[in-house]
Amino acid sequence: MTASFDHPELGQLKGNSTGGTVQFLGLKYASLENRFAQPKLVTSYGSGAINASTYGPPPVSPVGAIQNEFQFIQQKLPLPDVPMHSDTEGLNLNITLPLGEDGKIISKKKLPVNVFVHGGGFAVGSSWYPHYNPASLVQLSVEKGKPMIGITINYRLGVTGFMTSEELRKAGYKANNGLHDQRMALQWIKKFIGGFGGDPDEITVSGESAGGFAATMLLFSKEPLMKRCLSTGGAVLLFAPIPPSVAEGVYEKVMEAFGLTDKSPEDRIKALLTIPADELWQKVPMGLPLTPSIDGETVPGAPNFAQVSSQSDDPEMQIPGRKWCSAFMIGESKMDANILAYISLDARNPGIAAKFVESVNKTLSSSPEVAKALLSSYEITPSTDDDEATRSILNFASEISFYAPALAFAKGWPQTKENKFFLYHFNEGIPWEGRFKGDAGHILDVSYLFQNFNHLLSEEQKAVARAYGEDFIEFVNGNDPWPPVEGGKMGARVYGPSSDGVTTKYVASGNPEEIGRRDRVLKLGEMAGYDAILSVFQNFFQGR
Repeated sequence: MTASFDHPELGQLKGNSTGGTVQFLGLKYASLENRFAQPKLVTSYGSGAINASTYGPPPVSPVGAIQNEFQFIQQKLPLPDVPMHSDTEGLNLNITLPLGEDGKIISKKKLPVNVFVHGGGFAVGSSWYPHYNPASLVQLSVEKGKPMIGITINYRLGVTGFMTSEELRKAGYKANNGLHDQRMALQWIKKFIGGFGGDPDEITVSGESAGGFAATMLLFSKEPLMKRCLSTGGAVLLFAPIPPSVAEGVYEKVMEAFGLTDKSPEDRIKALLTIPADELWQKVPMGLPLTPSIDGETVPGAPNFAQVSSQSDDPEMQIPGRKWCSAFMIGESKMDANILAYISLDARNPGIAAKFVESVNKTLSSSPEVAKALLSSYEITPSTDDDEATRSILNFASEISFYAPALAFAKGWPQTKENKFFLYHFNEGIPWEGRFKGDAGHILDVSYLFQNFNHLLSEEQKAVARAYGEDFIEFVNGNDPWPPVEGGKMGARVYGPSSDGVTTKYVASGNPEEIGRRDRVLKLGEMAGYDAILSVFQNFFQGR
């Protein structure tokens, strides 16, 4: 069903009315002179009504990647109609507005806004993915009497989003285009959301996985880019931003893939700007770290556990958001690292246990007692069965890459009335058939959050999804969904498992056993330092 809305600055927009909401899709927030250029804010759509009833083209990324994401969730949803990706027209966003009791858009109130940043390792993903559609969540906010606006954004990925080199920068092309795009989207939202009934001073940025990394990276900006921040399934410590030297190596690998190694810098850049868009993902070798790199601007450095967990700012790596972000929430799932089995670990079989043991001993060669304790804690020996070893390694990765960073951020946050911190643990298992059925796997939490799989859930599972969504709505509305972290206790909300009769509970102590975790990684961190323990998994993941 079509719906029209007269925005005071953008003009007449034609969108879709669905489920107690109106959606305006594919709204262009920035233009690009070329695929590597800096985004320029779009402030006008010209004269005449704007058709915002269909998704805009996403930025260039591998076609069909949505099926991989469904594989991780172990369930599918119907796909919407989406244009082919574009190297210059992909910077668009989607706005979902709540309808009032009269069936009209609530445009006279200042509503809080949630901006969701999708994950996908900075290589895949898009705002149109059906499990990120905020319509059901916005409708739930109306039912609760606390309406909010939901926004999903696109940003450049892969080569055009994160490749950088000295010669590109000398030619005027900055590093981390994808992060610059995200910031431009937030500027557009701040400028125009008031005309949709939103409050530009009440913006929450939430993100999952790589999107969670991006959301937390905003906290390292001196400019206040949001009022509240939520990261789930990945924060800044999930992986280290790559240094310039590594970025140069990646650039040379891409030049080699495109047959440009022997060309002049000028000819290389000319070719990069004109190579067919599909070749930007088809010819680039898999596994290259086309991810955020240290640029002194959007990524000022590589944060570590010591800096994040200390309430005293490190002069080398300050976190200004501790002062301007009123509330920060981090969530993690018990088996968040299960996605890494598909991405990397399966390829290490057969014999993954022996390879892991060798890598651990190499990384911790100066602390053999720590290496022994780690392998004993996770019950891994060179002869451990492949499946058993893979699962143990995934448990280790979940605990050091997701659980421990969440606690580190909680410890380092100011924990004041002006700067609150909220912690949660997602224990609800994947309800559908597949490899990780019963595990609280990666991406499942946001699948529950957006309420788009509810028709495929049992009543007990739906209760978990609803509770999670209602708490999120409270947070976006500036309320405390549960008591914030205070002092040394890591008080947290726990979701599920419904199979054990748990919908949700609050655990004031944050005790690992009470929240469904174990303390083994915490003991290892105390023995050798969390950064050293994190390097164990990162080295193994990278084949070292």
